[in-house]
Amino acid sequence: MFSQPDRPAPPRWAERLLEWFVAPHLLDYVQGDLHETFHKQVVQLGIDRAQRNYVWAVLHCLTPFFAKRQAAGSTQAGPPQAGPRKAKRLSIDYNPNPALTDMLHNYLKIAFRNLLHQKSYSLINLFGLATGLAMALLIIQYVRFELSYENAYPLANRLVRLTTDYMNGGTVDAQDAEVYPPLAAKASQEMNEIANFTRVYPIRKPTATIQISDQYYLVDNVYAVDSSFFSMFNYPLLRGSRNGLFTRPRQAILTKAMALTYFKTLDVVGKTLKIPQRQGRVLLEIVGVIPDSPVNTHLKINMLLSYPTMLSDFGEQEDNWNTNNTYTYVQLADHVSDDGFAKSLAAFTDRLLREKKLNNERVIGQKIGDIHLYSHKTFETEPNGEAQSVYFLLGVAFLVLVSALVNYVNLTTAKSLDRAREIGVRKVVGSTQGQIRTQIVTETVLLNSLAGVLAVGLVAGLRSVFVQMAGLPEGFTVLGDVFFWESVGVFLFISIGLSGFYPAFVLSAFDPVTVLKGNFSRSIKGSWLRKSLVVFQFTITLILLVQLFAVYQQVGFLRNQNLGVTIDHTLVVKAPVGANARPDYGAFRQLLLQQARVKAVSFSGTVPGLGSTQLATTTGINLSDAVKKTYYNYYLTTIDTSFIDLMGIRLLAGKNFDATTRPGFSDTTNRQLIVNEETLRLWGIPRAGEAIGRRVNFWGHQATIRGVVKNYHYESPKAAYISIIHMYSPSFNSFASVKFTGGTAEQQLATLKQIYEARFPHSPFSYFFMDSEYDKQYKADDRFQQVFGALTLFAILISCLGLFGLATFTVSKRTKEIGIRKVIGASTTNLLVLLARDFVGTVLISILIGLPITYVVVNNWLSHYAVRIDLSWWLFATPAGLVLLLVLVSIGGKTIGTALMNPVNSLRSD
Repeated sequence: MFSQPDRPAPPRWAERLLEWFVAPHLLDYVQGDLHETFHKQVVQLGIDRAQRNYVWAVLHCLTPFFAKRQAAGSTQAGPPQAGPRKAKRLSIDYNPNPALTDMLHNYLKIAFRNLLHQKSYSLINLFGLATGLAMALLIIQYVRFELSYENAYPLANRLVRLTTDYMNGGTVDAQDAEVYPPLAAKASQEMNEIANFTRVYPIRKPTATIQISDQYYLVDNVYAVDSSFFSMFNYPLLRGSRNGLFTRPRQAILTKAMALTYFKTLDVVGKTLKIPQRQGRVLLEIVGVIPDSPVNTHLKINMLLSYPTMLSDFGEQEDNWNTNNTYTYVQLADHVSDDGFAKSLAAFTDRLLREKKLNNERVIGQKIGDIHLYSHKTFETEPNGEAQSVYFLLGVAFLVLVSALVNYVNLTTAKSLDRAREIGVRKVVGSTQGQIRTQIVTETVLLNSLAGVLAVGLVAGLRSVFVQMAGLPEGFTVLGDVFFWESVGVFLFISIGLSGFYPAFVLSAFDPVTVLKGNFSRSIKGSWLRKSLVVFQFTITLILLVQLFAVYQQVGFLRNQNLGVTIDHTLVVKAPVGANARPDYGAFRQLLLQQARVKAVSFSGTVPGLGSTQLATTTGINLSDAVKKTYYNYYLTTIDTSFIDLMGIRLLAGKNFDATTRPGFSDTTNRQLIVNEETLRLWGIPRAGEAIGRRVNFWGHQATIRGVVKNYHYESPKAAYISIIHMYSPSFNSFASVKFTGGTAEQQLATLKQIYEARFPHSPFSYFFMDSEYDKQYKADDRFQQVFGALTLFAILISCLGLFGLATFTVSKRTKEIGIRKVIGASTTNLLVLLARDFVGTVLISILIGLPITYVVVNNWLSHYAVRIDLSWWLFATPAGLVLLLVLVSIGGKTIGTALMNPVNSLRSD
């Protein structure tokens, strides 16, 4: 059969829908009639209208009559297969079936009428379902984004990051995301499981500053990588060639955004830029441009240098087993399993220990897909997410949706008495149980469809707020994502199934004779189900409310912790870059100290609040007289003589550094150290005074403990104290902290900026307020608190709406009883107790069930914090009392109104 290309055709998707739904033995006849009608209408009405009519006709065929369950070859339901006589019978059997179509119209019409007739219940159900659905859709998009990290790399499931565990006997003392530079090459030589590898060296020190012409810019996320990086992480070249790429020193590649920002064009190949070094500048040739990094990757890039540049210009060595500042990624061979690689890596680590390359360290493999949610090692490339929080929010969103479905089931079955007569009459006039179920399911489908439309509108309206609240990237797509619409369909399908199934079977099972004789009453079984669902609903509400109280208390507790350092009125500026910067350090300090509002100035290698990633680490330190050598992980930083006083750190014993102290390690026989209490704890020294003057083996040399300071939180109080060893350095190599005595933040900033730019005119001014930097460490908690708080409030609102609906219905059915009780002397208080006791009793059961569960949930959540609140009784009693109050408020208005009603009016109601 040849096609007729010029002949109009019906919509292809409608054709496929028809072919998918209609039974094979009916398809030719149905399709033939529809095509015949279609082509007539093309001539009479035009192609557009004919296609619309065709689609409408196809939708009319979506009835059980045409469904595929009537298998081809059936002699009972379907027409015979061949022969003129059989064909005539077929034409009689096939009918567009207006009766079915009319019935569908009738179902929809009745469903609309029922929804309009019961406006309050319909609105409660509609709002509850739409809200629950919208929350679930937003959270599922958020969870999908969090789970999508590294999916942009085709080889992600074969890429493994090698990391270091510092061991203390059989326990892990610390975990580092970085390893030693030669590790990757040695592992690749000795392990057949590794097909490829790349080193990724972060250019942190000196500061990642670039110079273009005579202008300096600070750039984050600058790394030196091997040439294999591009194939392993699938970065194509937008400009440049792969021939000889990154095989030579002083080659650089920019991302698209960086090229456009600094050069205003992508055609930058052959141009140059410089990176300032202490000994001058490193001149780099730009050899390519790559696309910007995906937003859902842990390794975000702005600029790449060829790894040979590290060897030629940054002092790195191929065989350096003393400094582990390199991220290392390996690509597993195709035949290698995760378990097989882990065993082989353990054997490789043992060989390194025997060769003295490692000391009480273990090399650990980590799939890159697990980094974002499951890795919280020191020196991560960026703060990672929390798998526990992500899945917790997903569970809460699901519970909010279930709570909305519970409302629908409860209200629908509670109103069964009102619909009993309608259903009884329908059965008497011939309606089957299946038709009644179809009617009820149609109402469920209609209500859920309306809720779905409203939910999509809510998602569109709340998107920007949610994106900001959850910390999602700008431009995060929701409505434009196919997965979102697939989620809408799946959620509606689940919602219709869960909310419509039980009411349809309950209502359709009524005995018509019993109903029409007036002997029908609500079943005890149904009443118990409703009470059970209310208990379930308010148990969820209580758990969420207690958890919310705990989250707010814990975050507030962390914020109010004594950090051990004074961070108020302290501005920090990064060290200048450029050839003329160094001679001005002393003058810069003096100029600042001459300002009326400046109290103190201090130079240091890093400052509290920036995180431990700014600190150097080492395991090679022990007391000289220690009986047993240990390999704890120590954190190192340099400070000047003003640092301890400016930061408000308490000196417990010994002396601060002074002008007589020899800087750094220039004195190889009498190095001076100031350590904190945590370091003493690791060394087993009980009192600070006992440490002063003790000798320490420091990388093969001797040092003396000059002072001991009280522990302070270098990061946020969420983390435990770390062992910090301070060395003396008066140079402005990294940061200058300026403590102000007063003035506004704008005035303080203006003072610092004016002096800095006057002394270092070619260097970019980069600063931060110390208290703001500390606040950044609470961002993840703040976001979790906000999203979780919003979900909890919606859950409470939905539960209260459901209870309000049930209370309204119950009170309306007892209006006449209330009138009679008032006539015979019942007081308003007695009536209030009578009406409210069932609901209050149900909620009290929820509280009894929910409190033990809540205790376990909250206790488990708090166990992840080094510093945590105590679980006081009021943390549980207050939410329980609040839930009880919400219940009384939800049912109070209607209950009081009915109790105060004139008994004459009550007795007239029916």
